[in-house]
Amino acid sequence: MITGQPLVEFIDLPLLRGDEPPASGYVAATQVPWPGSVAVYGSPEMTGYVLKALATAPATLGVTLNDLAAGPEGRLDHGTRLSVKVEGEALSSCTLLQLLAGRNVAAVRNGDGEWEVIQFATATLTAPGTYELSALLRGQGGSEVAMRPSVPAGARFVLINTAVARIDLAASEIRLPYSWRCGPATRDIGDATYITSAHTFQGLGLKPLAPVHVRASRASGDVTIAWTRRTRLGGDSWEGPEVPLGEDAEGYEIDILDGASVKRTLTSVTPVAIYTSAQQTADFGSPQPAYDIRVYQLSATYGRGTPRSATV
Repeated sequence: MITGQPLVEFIDLPLLRGDEPPASGYVAATQVPWPGSVAVYGSPEMTGYVLKALATAPATLGVTLNDLAAGPEGRLDHGTRLSVKVEGEALSSCTLLQLLAGRNVAAVRNGDGEWEVIQFATATLTAPGTYELSALLRGQGGSEVAMRPSVPAGARFVLINTAVARIDLAASEIRLPYSWRCGPATRDIGDATYITSAHTFQGLGLKPLAPVHVRASRASGDVTIAWTRRTRLGGDSWEGPEVPLGEDAEGYEIDILDGASVKRTLTSVTPVAIYTSAQQTADFGSPQPAYDIRVYQLSATYGRGTPRSATV
């Protein structure tokens, strides 16, 4: 007999494998006893709900038991130990090769509701349902923007596996506030076992990743700013001279900052931009020894991607 309501988490994820529909959102659901499946209905209003997904297996959800500090990007984080208490599938260790092939993916939600995607090579059982995770890969899929100096204990943890259901969204539904009704698929949507939740999916699979390796050089008073772009799609091969573009056209915007305000926005169609001496004088009265900037890659469908902040 089904009693109570499911625990449901809506998750904005970037592209992780590269073959997912980029506009997708995701939902993790669990309930004890498991009702067989959990139906997920959505609507931009509080009426007219449409079935958007079916969670056919209980997700593995939990909470962190210690604060999660920011970690390195692009290499193993050997310094962090993350303790989690979960219900559902047992966590297990994997080899480094398996890790790099996509094993042991999880997401941790920060206080702003953003999810950092991590991977863990080592899962050590320390108590029933409690694990210490180590040998981490941080900010996977471009989710480094969700890292904070410290995410307090008690943050939601979700194991990203086949139990997490995909919600296929139209382009018009991205960044549109939605009302959601979730409950046992065998029950009517109006049943007391259904919960109502609000969530706006951001379409992170469509969002360009933050550039890396921002650098600058000076000549004749001009500042030449350069960076290395990343790609959402097909970036794992070592065979090509550079990663695929992944967008309809290449384009960037570079904000020149004065504190929190934007003094100027440069544009470029290559990963190089020149901040001229005349522009510097117009913006600040004279050339400055250093500038705070943000570099964005652009998408024709999404707009600005995740920024990379730097001082040059």
